[in-house]
Amino acid sequence: MLGGLDRYDWLSLALVAATLVAGLALWGRLPAEMAVHFSASGEPDNFASKPVAVLSLPALMLATMLVMEWAGRVDPPEDPSVLGVVTVATMALMAAVQGLLFAWNLGYEVPFELFVAGVGVWVVVVVGYTVAREGRAGFG
Repeated sequence: MLGGLDRYDWLSLALVAATLVAGLALWGRLPAEMAVHFSASGEPDNFASKPVAVLSLPALMLATMLVMEWAGRVDPPEDPSVLGVVTVATMALMAAVQGLLFAWNLGYEVPFELFVAGVGVWVVVVVGYTVAREGRAGFG
């Protein structure tokens, strides 16, 4: 991955970096124990220390990027842009999740149902894009 970064890699890395920088910028305002998981009703049901809550998702984002890069090398998509777009979209979703966690832990009202609906739209768009691009390349 590091030998030949393309624009999708750079965008993905920028999202990872922005997520990390946001957490570090908010560090002084975030509580020592942060809600990191919510029930289906939108109530927090799991907590973690601030360092774990701030640092773990950017680390998971980077690990996810590496796994997706590896998967793309093992079984490359028919359309080369598909993997890049899906990776960027995945990093954006993970960054949005971290943004939700920061907002909630800072005391802002978070419309949980709207966030869940947004994730649903994300799934439809990303899967639709992938099927359309791969279908055109693989069956056209």
